[in-house]
Amino acid sequence: MTGAGHVPAVACNAADAMQRLRSENFGLVCIAYALPDTDGISLTRELRTLPGYRDVPVLLMTSQQPESLHHEAFGAGVTDICIRTGMQELFKRVLNLAERHSATLHGRVLYVEDSRTVTRVMVQLLESLGLSVDHFARADRALEAFDERYHDLVISDLLVEGELSGVGLVRELRQRQPDPVRLPLLAISGLDDAARRVELFRLGINDFISKPVVREEAAARIRNLVTQKQLFEQVQQQREQLYQMAMTDPLTGLFNRHSLDKVGSKISAAANRHDLSLSVIVIDLDHFKAINDQHGHLAGDRVLVSVADLLRKSCREEDFAVRLGGEELMLILPRCSLGNAERRAEELRQAIASLEPAGISVTGSFGVSYRPKGSMIDLESLINDADQAVYAAKASGRNTVVSSVWQAQIPKQQQG
Repeated sequence: MTGAGHVPAVACNAADAMQRLRSENFGLVCIAYALPDTDGISLTRELRTLPGYRDVPVLLMTSQQPESLHHEAFGAGVTDICIRTGMQELFKRVLNLAERHSATLHGRVLYVEDSRTVTRVMVQLLESLGLSVDHFARADRALEAFDERYHDLVISDLLVEGELSGVGLVRELRQRQPDPVRLPLLAISGLDDAARRVELFRLGINDFISKPVVREEAAARIRNLVTQKQLFEQVQQQREQLYQMAMTDPLTGLFNRHSLDKVGSKISAAANRHDLSLSVIVIDLDHFKAINDQHGHLAGDRVLVSVADLLRKSCREEDFAVRLGGEELMLILPRCSLGNAERRAEELRQAIASLEPAGISVTGSFGVSYRPKGSMIDLESLINDADQAVYAAKASGRNTVVSSVWQAQIPKQQQG
């Protein structure tokens, strides 16, 4: 415990333990089941009567099978039971309980309450947990101030002044965000009616606290809701990061071939379904091997990054910029005519020629292909046509744009 940053204290019997518990404040209590003057369950039952120890975690350590102690131990107020012979598991549980109990939260709470006395108690509690509080006496004003980007929890009394009740606030917020994990709602009421609580849970609250508020209970429920929400956000962020890593080229940040396989079919399907124009531009940087040989691969990487940034800045929201591999890059341009694609390719050609990344002169050969309206698209064929146009551009001296209009495949029902 000392190595984990906590300050441990040891008592050899129940009498000594109770004396220390009455005079000192502890954040975690570990009790052996077998004690010289009583048993751990009886000691737990006694310490739960002390002020300030209603919500402190209590871990019962025993050599017996814990199943035989469950009913009596948990009824006395034990938080968890651990076999004493499994020391590593014991240490893990002790540290976990201590960290959960002492950890400071972070985040912002939207709190709705028109009682000054209750507000003072709750705001003090929330701030002691490390949370910032936006307090409103009226639910309608709280609804106007609500921002899902900043509020990690909404706490509302059900009966507040104003036209909008706490129940109405719950209904409005849950319509905005149906996911209870993304937006946890905690209701507070002095009307402790079971049927009313059921109705509130059906409306979408995550948890309920009865008045008068028990500080330890409220702290535990608030901690659980905020922690669950923020852990979910962390998992979502990690998933997004993994997705971006799988779909993008690590050097340039452009999409990679894997993402092309996933997204390209959707783009071509949309063009077929709605008979939309679609253009492809393939770019091959000229003499790139010579750049690597003369200036080194790091300089070559800087050239690729600079050109990729140029492509990304030129993209509309619907455009799709890809690194095909090596020095070959590509733009897929939905709703873009051949003339517009040729114009954009020429603008990019000029921009690359004047870029000079890392002081290196670089140019590109461009191939443009186009799917006219009324034709059945094959994106792979469009890419191949643009690639062939790149070869033609290189054969004609490089640093130029060559276009290739794909021949339409007319469906059989339209022939004749």
